[in-house]
Amino acid sequence: MTTSRAPLDPAVTRHITDSYPHNLDYRVKRGKLSPCWKLRSRFRRLARGYAKPLCDLLDLSSSKGYFVLEAASRPECRRALGIDIHAPDLAASRAVAEHLELTRARFEELTLRQLAGDIENFGGPFKTVLLVNTYPYLFFGSPRCEDHLPDHDALFELLGRVCSRRLVFSNRIELERCPNNVQKRAKDLGLDRRYRPELIRAACERNFIVEEQRSLGRIPLWFLTRR
Repeated sequence: MTTSRAPLDPAVTRHITDSYPHNLDYRVKRGKLSPCWKLRSRFRRLARGYAKPLCDLLDLSSSKGYFVLEAASRPECRRALGIDIHAPDLAASRAVAEHLELTRARFEELTLRQLAGDIENFGGPFKTVLLVNTYPYLFFGSPRCEDHLPDHDALFELLGRVCSRRLVFSNRIELERCPNNVQKRAKDLGLDRRYRPELIRAACERNFIVEEQRSLGRIPLWFLTRR
């Protein structure tokens, strides 16, 4: 005899279905993940860059957890880890993982620097890694996390430590295309001249082979293979 799951806490449901960023909203219906249209479209584009088979996945800014949870629901995926520094997102992600009994999904409050320094204890390096809409914050920091590393070579060296095969990279690489708060922070820190596409691309290519894809929205999408 099967037992039905207790419903998700209404606060968790509100968070995953209607909180910023809305292009990552999803629902849980009848024990399955149901992404909003924007998330479904994004997922299809990003997932084309996954290593095959998808035996593990690391999301370096997991937000509300969809990509980690989706990976952990696949029989072939042995482990899926999401890191973030926003406690409400992590709490909601963990609640959904527990509700769906996705024991291979894990969410931790960590920075990239912290994870890279202890990657073996988290089951890594990982064969598939996601870095989406996060690179400017790694370089400049943010009000949520002051930790930043304004060195493209050092950042891609850290990314190489946590990734053993495929890195799916979709980020704004032109400062003028970044949000206004990022542009202001860059100027306040005196780093605005160091954030340029050619510098990012050069540092990337020292660690990864780059396959440019059609932009995701208006944001570059690169499928990177570890050298």
